Amino acid sequence: MEPKFNNRENEEIKLPDGRTIWLSRSPAVVAVILGLYKNDIYALIQKRSKTMRDEPGKWVCVSGYLDWDENGYDGIIREVYEETSFYIPDHKNQCIFHNQYQPFYVHSDPNTDAYQNVSLTYIFIYRFRDGLPKEIEKYQNVEIDTIKWENINNLEKYDWAFYHDERIKMAIEKYEILMK
Repeated sequence: MEPKFNNRENEEIKLPDGRTIWLSRSPAVVAVILGLYKNDIYALIQKRSKTMRDEPGKWVCVSGYLDWDENGYDGIIREVYEETSFYIPDHKNQCIFHNQYQPFYVHSDPNTDAYQNVSLTYIFIYRFRDGLPKEIEKYQNVEIDTIKWENINNLEKYDWAFYHDERIKMAIEKYEILMK
């Protein structure tokens, strides 16, 4: 008996230069950024602009789609910088964990959102001895209404999009030993 798969052929588009691109599921990147300061743990979170097509006004981790010719790690570095002005390489001395620049969680279940995105979730844990880099909370971006460092004990009071609160909880549970 032939195996049966739950898929369909991807459509293709021919570009003017002769290359072919395929219409397929989109890869997204998500950054769970945790900041340790004094005896508390903070998550870098943001509220989506009301002009966003999907989940406007809800809270998320920094996230976005991969660009052409970009790997996941480069994509998350770019997205974090574009949406918050926090440039991860500038804080390498405070970074105590980054999962070897690999995602700690990959979501690929096509039944959980209308766009069937595949998301790669990265984690960065920082120990900030001189205070959280609060200047990023003043950064403005058309996609984001608010950027903030929030104590992880307060995350349940927010209205979350894309299960990002669950991603933060997963990261905390998985790497709790590092945060002591």
